[in-house]
Amino acid sequence: MEQIKNYFKAWDASRIIRIVIAGFLGVAYFYNRESLFLFAGTVLAVQAIFNISCPGGSCGTNYNREDKPVMKIDKYEPKK
Repeated sequence: MEQIKNYFKAWDASRIIRIVIAGFLGVAYFYNRESLFLFAGTVLAVQAIFNISCPGGSCGTNYNREDKPVMKIDKYEPKK
């Protein structure tokens, strides 16, 4: 039982939101019998349960506020 508690303690807001939306889509599937609801709900539920979202972590960024810009862009002022 302690392992289950520790498993759910590690859940962040995005995982909780995904599982809630998956639940809503599951209910919508039972009311409408649209397979798109079932597919989307299953995908979101699997993502939430196994904590997978972007393949290879491609959604993550390596942005650091101290990084300097790659390009310097000067303001354009037309000559009169």
